[in-house]
Amino acid sequence: MLIGVRENLFAQDENDTSKVSITKKALDKGMDLITRSNRDSVLVEKAEVKFLPYEGLIIRNITVENLGFEFSIYGKQKPIVKKVGRIANKLHTNTREKTIRQHLFIKENQRLNPYKLGDNERFLRDQPFILESRIVATAVAGTDSVDLAVITRDIFSIGGSVGGSFPSAPLFKLYDANVDGRAQGFEFDILFDTDRTPKTGVAFSYTKSSVMGSFADLAFYYTQLNTGLSLGDEIEYATGISLERPLISPYSKVAGGAGWSQNWSKNVKNRPDSAFLDYKYNVSNFWVGYNFGSAKTLQNRRREFVALRIYDGYFINYPDQEEVAYDRRYNNGSGVLAEFTLYQQDFFKTQYVYGFGRTEDIPFGYNLTTTLGYTKTMGFERPYAGINLNYKGASKSGSFYELIFKAASYFRNGTYEDGAIQTGGTFYTQAFSIGKYKIRNSASGFYTQLFDKVTNDWLTIRGNTIPGIRIIEVDAIQRISLGFESSLFTPWSLVGFRIAPFSSFYWAKLKCASCINKNQNFTGISLGARIRNENLIFGTIEIKGTFIPNDDEGNSKFAFSFRKNLRFRKSDVFVFAPDLINYN
Repeated sequence: MLIGVRENLFAQDENDTSKVSITKKALDKGMDLITRSNRDSVLVEKAEVKFLPYEGLIIRNITVENLGFEFSIYGKQKPIVKKVGRIANKLHTNTREKTIRQHLFIKENQRLNPYKLGDNERFLRDQPFILESRIVATAVAGTDSVDLAVITRDIFSIGGSVGGSFPSAPLFKLYDANVDGRAQGFEFDILFDTDRTPKTGVAFSYTKSSVMGSFADLAFYYTQLNTGLSLGDEIEYATGISLERPLISPYSKVAGGAGWSQNWSKNVKNRPDSAFLDYKYNVSNFWVGYNFGSAKTLQNRRREFVALRIYDGYFINYPDQEEVAYDRRYNNGSGVLAEFTLYQQDFFKTQYVYGFGRTEDIPFGYNLTTTLGYTKTMGFERPYAGINLNYKGASKSGSFYELIFKAASYFRNGTYEDGAIQTGGTFYTQAFSIGKYKIRNSASGFYTQLFDKVTNDWLTIRGNTIPGIRIIEVDAIQRISLGFESSLFTPWSLVGFRIAPFSSFYWAKLKCASCINKNQNFTGISLGARIRNENLIFGTIEIKGTFIPNDDEGNSKFAFSFRKNLRFRKSDVFVFAPDLINYN
């Protein structure tokens, strides 16, 4: 494949030998940058650093090359892995050059902005169908111009899985995140459940990234499997559509989105009419924002972003049961939110955080958001105010951390109600190398407090706080949680699947003023392993066992979990749509 790529390069323009030579060198350099396993140290590099020498030069040409599956990010591979790569190439259509260009916001005949180039390289890596991307700049001798080569490496975008419960209710999934190499995704799910009527349920979805080069992402879905936007406790059928344009760079001007869905409960489990919650609702959402300062000097990435959002959740049919009449999920909810965000954010490239050797983009900087709005929930019409501070820091050694502070409240009759604050943070050590092994540790801690609860939910403990524990029926107004994890990234590989054992410790406390035991403490100790093939579209597989000394009934137990298709990509966006603060 690499020989074929080089032959294509030389066939581009036989009369322009200088261009061929520059492009060939850029391709070789791009392949070297994508391959990291032959380096002793873990990559730690700011996104823009390699482009700084070319700042201000005119972009003359942009070439695009996509590498095949037999080219590995881990360097030299075993013969069996190479053979699998050749088979994958025959089944997979590489991302088309036109599709890659629809994801570029750098243009020919523009002056090179190193920070914008770093943003675009990261933006390509964030696409679900691309594993690695590198942009290589090469100065054109004797001119004020520079040539760019965009080198990408696809993920094998076709995937499938078998889940559900065997043998009574198996669930089969088939998907392709990059149909025909055009950044189109399609997924089809089918469930066979002997306890359902009908016994078969289906779901499908379609996505398109950067429609016509607009950087707006289109999504459409229909489900009979409760896999869409779901608010209630019943199995819900749903159909929905959305169009979302993120703020792809601090040098972009606008972001926004619109979405609509209709959901309705379906009594596929044949529950009695008195127990089945029969309801139907629509959800619509629209937001738009403008980025002030997009034309500031290249080095200045401090921006102000102003956005407005309108949302409405409208019930066409309400459930008849009186016990849910005052449940927020089964009542209309609407609002208007205005938001001002002051932010400054950059990225550095590293490895072995969530991935197994691929390049990961870690944000650092700050984001301060203030939100004002007017909401209608359960018959209450109230002004809303919230503040959200997020600070991410990083060191040259490769350690990084994130600190948060959130506070929000509604106001009615001259006083505040449904107030909440949350603060805490997470720290990741640098990745330590011990021979061919890499170790990275992390620690996190969070504090959450509710004030004057009226319509908000009580605080809970779920699997994301302590695996194997689900505390949702305690009237808790305060929660403190701690977590520690150590991951060992090994060189072990089986047909391209790599293994990372890990150990974790969790502790959480709930404070309930109305409970006999006002302070309830829970802990968990986990051992497990994560398995991933970076070449494939489906996510990480996690096998974990957790020992819980005391559960909600005061008993000790072991909890085992097997999770698949986990998505751990930890890049970030610069701003979000205005929203109510979520503390659970």
